[in-house]
Amino acid sequence: MKLIKKTGIFNPGGEIVLHPGISVSWKSLSDNALPDLPEGTPLDIEISFKEHLLVSGKGGIVWATFDFRQAEVITNALLAQSISSKIGKIEMDEGALLLIKIDNNKDIEEAMDFIWRKESGLRLMPDWTYAGGEPNKSFEKWLNG
Repeated sequence: MKLIKKTGIFNPGGEIVLHPGISVSWKSLSDNALPDLPEGTPLDIEISFKEHLLVSGKGGIVWATFDFRQAEVITNALLAQSISSKIGKIEMDEGALLLIKIDNNKDIEEAMDFIWRKESGLRLMPDWTYAGGEPNKSFEKWLNG
């Protein structure tokens, strides 16, 4: 999942200027030989992460969604299961990604079971399994019965 994407300008010696006063060297990004690109070539740099980490329980994070209503409903459903959680946020180029984080480490496995792993739970699929801009059908199905 793409967190940010920036365009920089390639300069001689391998300097990539992202913004006046902010640059990164090619050697700090790659062990590959310096490319033979013309000066001023625009280069895109992306910072991304693996989506599966957002539902793995690592750091107490058990779910992620772009939909604030979904985050609130799941947080309230967890509370009804006596599992305390809070909503965090990651700002991304495409908008805010909301994270559901479990307060008590001993509740993490139970929360993941309830949200997406067990048949007796919500059985939700992450937002990113659907086409961009498409609503989360698994959440809508659970919500509407």
